[in-house]
Formats: sequence, structure tokens, C-alpha cells
Amino acid sequence: MRVERKVLLLSIGYGRGHEAAARALAQEMQARDWQTLVVDPCAEARPSIFRCTQVIYRMCVRRLPWAWGIAYAQIDATDWSRMLHLPGIASTMQWLRNELRRTRPDLIVCTYPLYAYMLDALAQRGELHIPYAVVVTDALHVNSAWVRTQAPLICLPDAESCARVRSRFGVPASRLCTTGFPVRSEFMPCADRTVPGRDGQELRVVYGAHAQLGRVCADVRAILAAWPEVQLTLLAEEREARLRAMLGSIGSQVHFFGNSGQNIAEPLRRAHFYIGKAGAATVFEAYATHTPVVVNYALPGQEEGNQQLLLNDGAGARVDSTAELIQTMTQLLAREAAGWQRMVHAMNVSDRGHGAASTVDALQIRFFP
Repeated sequence: MRVERKVLLLSIGYGRGHEAAARALAQEMQARDWQTLVVDPCAEARPSIFRCTQVIYRMCVRRLPWAWGIAYAQIDATDWSRMLHLPGIASTMQWLRNELRRTRPDLIVCTYPLYAYMLDALAQRGELHIPYAVVVTDALHVNSAWVRTQAPLICLPDAESCARVRSRFGVPASRLCTTGFPVRSEFMPCADRTVPGRDGQELRVVYGAHAQLGRVCADVRAILAAWPEVQLTLLAEEREARLRAMLGSIGSQVHFFGNSGQNIAEPLRRAHFYIGKAGAATVFEAYATHTPVVVNYALPGQEEGNQQLLLNDGAGARVDSTAELIQTMTQLLAREAAGWQRMVHAMNVSDRGHGAASTVDALQIRFFP
């Protein structure tokens, strides 16, 4: 007889990785007949303030990555447990306390570290008797904020990240588990994806428009000039109108993918390349679909580990200019796309696309044996 579990997943709307991981875990749990609820306490408790912080975050990501690098280093040096008294955080913690009383879950899973410190405080006060875990959403360069919590279980995306956390922070092995990054089930390899031709025949590219707009436009025009028959999916999100205006008439083979709830799984699993930022969600979704990644942008500190994981596996490349992008793709497509095929094989061998199932397995073994 199956025992029904009720799980509260705590995420946040900064970037896409935190929420993508929470949604993938919810999907896997629901497949096992667990009840799930995904919430963003920061957005629920202080929506106006949270929207302002989102704007600041996006500005740093798009225009001031160096500023984000400084902030990320500061976060790494900060004891988050000492910030719980700050007004905005204290009100979010109160909202979370009320939500726990309302939902009465059997387990809490945090895909953003701040919530784990709130749960630590509630547990220390004797107000929390529910097990909770942290799911880390970046690889290799794991910020200290993820692991200084007292959460009984910390799930990490790869074995090297786990080893680094043990070495740097002295976290006992009993509290760590290598599970992979949670990815939804629709991200899977495409069985009928053909090998791309050197001249661009059948070539499909998904391009994440996260860099500065001038660089995005230069890259798109160069790709179209090098491979006129390419099918290019442009992940424009809220920048779609501006990019359409800047690019002008660029041909029917460019498909804009906005921020309207569309599912990126199908374009990505049919693509031969993903080009763009080394965000955790997209990198691991590319792993799951066996889509080689060409990184043209990585946030200092936070995303450099995701990029390094790709390079270490031989599953991706890094480029720093439009010219280098075209040169790299040309080399990967040469000799019947031998370089591209090596990357696809590396992604297959690395087997990093099943994090949702392995994470839920780890949670079940630890908390519901």
C-alpha cells in the first residue's frame, strides 16, 4: 500500500534554476502519488519589495555582471542566519511560519538557501518538527550560503561539488548526497535528431538572449550569415519586442520564444546546439536532452562552475566573441560534425539528466524509510 506524502517545496523567482528544480521535483513526487505545493515565500510575503529586487537582479545579470560577482562573493562571506531579524526577511519568515501551520506538510524541500535558515531558527525554537532538506542548484562553485544551514540533508548536482563542500566546509558526509540537478521528464534526447551538415543543412540552434543586446544581435546575424538555412530559436523572454526591432527583417527561420509560458523542452531536445548563458537549469536541461552547449556568458562566481562542469565533461565550449562563436561552431561541424558528435556522446556518458528521480529517492530513503 502506498503511503501518501505531503511536501512543501520552497523556491524563489530569481533566474530560472530555483523554480525549475522545484517544479521538476514536484513532477517526480506527483508521479509517486505524493501531494506537492510549490511556493515562493519572498514573493508571497512582500510582493512589491520582491518585484523591486527582481528588477535589480535582472539589471545586474544583463548589464552589470561584475556587480553580481561582487555581490556573490559577499554572499559567500555572510552568515545568513544573522539576517533573519531584518524587516523584509522577518516578515517572510512569519509568512512561512503561518504557511507551515496551514499546510502541515510531512517534508519541506528548499531550492533556495534562505528558507533553510528560517527553518533552522524555527527548529531551534521548538516550533518545527518537520524534516527539511536543501537542493543545491549550482555546480562546483557552491556558495557557502547553501551549506551552512543545519538542514539534515543537502543534495548536490555532482560528485565533485559534494567533495568540495566536504573539504571546504567540513560538512559531514552523512548530511550530503550527490543526486544531480532535478530536470522535468519532458527533457529527454530526441530519437530522430539527425547529424547536422557542415553547410547548415538540418542545423537547429537554440540561442538564449541573455547577453547585452548588441552582442545578441551580432551573434544572431553572424549565425544566419554562416548557415543561411539554420533553424534558430531565440529565447528572448521580455526582450522580444526590442530584439525584433533591432534585428529587423531576418527571415522566417528565426523563431522568437517569449516569456508566455511556452515549454522550451521541445525546441531544446531537437536542437544541435544551445548557445547562451551557463544558468544551471538550462545547462542541466541540455545535459538531459544531450544538446551540446556553447557558453557565451556566465555570471561570475555563480555560473562559472556550471560552465566548468561542461568543459570538464567535454560537453560544451566557451566563446568570448562573435567571431570565436562562428569559428567554434564551424570546427564542431567539420568532418561530418565529429566534434559535435563527441559532445553528444560526452553528455550521454555523463548521465546528468536524471536528478529529479534520484533526489526524490534520496529524500524517501532519508526521511521515509
